[in-house]
Amino acid sequence: MRILKKGIKWILIVAAILMLLAVCILTTVDRTPYKQMPYYSAMMKQLDTFQITQQIKQGDTLRAGWYKVALTPHAFPYPLAGYGIRDKATRVGDTTYVRTFVLDNGKTRVGYVCLDLLIFPPALKDRVRSVLEKKYKLNVYLTATHTHSAAGGWEPKIAGKFLAGDYSEEYVDLLFEAIEKSIDGAVKKLQIVEQAYVRAMAPTAVRNRLKGDEAPKDVFIRGLKFRTKSGEEACLFTFAAHANCLDSDVTYISADYPGKVSALLEKEGWASFVSYAAGAVGSHGPGFSQLQNGEKEGDTIAVILATQLKDAKINYSYTNTLYYHRFPLHLREPHLRIDKDIRIRPWVFHTLLGSDAPDIQCMQVGETMFLGMPCDYSGELMPPLEKLCSANKTNLILTGFNGGYIGYITDDACYDWSKGETMDMNWHGPYNAAYLTEVNERILKGVSGQ
Repeated sequence: MRILKKGIKWILIVAAILMLLAVCILTTVDRTPYKQMPYYSAMMKQLDTFQITQQIKQGDTLRAGWYKVALTPHAFPYPLAGYGIRDKATRVGDTTYVRTFVLDNGKTRVGYVCLDLLIFPPALKDRVRSVLEKKYKLNVYLTATHTHSAAGGWEPKIAGKFLAGDYSEEYVDLLFEAIEKSIDGAVKKLQIVEQAYVRAMAPTAVRNRLKGDEAPKDVFIRGLKFRTKSGEEACLFTFAAHANCLDSDVTYISADYPGKVSALLEKEGWASFVSYAAGAVGSHGPGFSQLQNGEKEGDTIAVILATQLKDAKINYSYTNTLYYHRFPLHLREPHLRIDKDIRIRPWVFHTLLGSDAPDIQCMQVGETMFLGMPCDYSGELMPPLEKLCSANKTNLILTGFNGGYIGYITDDACYDWSKGETMDMNWHGPYNAAYLTEVNERILKGVSGQ
């Protein structure tokens, strides 16, 4: 009997400890409507007084320069980022780069910096801004291609080992030096350019992987092309299909299809310098998942995108309009869930993933508006933003992975779906599609002077 009582006592003690741990670690999902939350009020207060006059944006005729630098690690084997824990890369399949455009109208200077990486590393964002913005007297617009087969080792947080492999301060230094070299090279090449918005459709190259084949998807290639007085051309563009044609078992570094389409367009003479950045890739995947060979899938998408871009109408014009601004993004506290209504507490989230101060980048070049988001932003959320820009007689380019990362932003109706990008990767609670749509619309109106 004594043994039984003692056993029950220890069971109760263990149960009490587990319950205490659960209370300390777990809590419930906060479903308070976002317009009733303090973060909404703070964001709206920031945006209420934001309005830019055309005079602030106008300077001399736009100049541009471009340059790229390889991002190859010093030694192999080296960790790959994307798909979670995986084998290391033993070689380079195709070279990954940082591709940079520097834009200048005599009043404003912006460095558009795009990395062939899974994301622009948060650990690198503040360093680039604090050092290089000051050194080159510019603002940086940061983005990435979101390739799932590029080098990792750039995330020092606890969860970083799963996301990007063992942290390498040496590789982060290499990235910083490459970015600095690319900005320096682009500044030295600055010259007067004409610019043109480029828009084409590639519906077969993308699918809505969250909702299925019949669901809405963002099918547009969007870009900005430049031409110097000597006739040299360069282009930056976006598309909404995830750069994950290659399987998780590859053991080489690759830019995936973004690298293929950029190289193809350069080889065929459409432009001497081409830079792809991830567009609204949330909930969107490559359109040819039935092709089992990832290399073949990437080749197919590259050919489709290159063909559509080459067929697009290009109407160049000179502009003196250039503008840049960053908006601190206020959010609901972290909501990393383990079940529909159960999440880990914010302190656990921050312990695993760190704390960040995400922002939204905004840039205007001529009549083209850029939004740089800290997330996988769903292509399903593009139509209202495009409608607004169309009404304002402006163009839209949206990019992701700007040095902060808040997870996936997908259709709010899917928030409770038991799928990876809705249940596991939606990190800041419900209603963020509606919230960020409203925020982005307010930004676009403010920059356009409404």
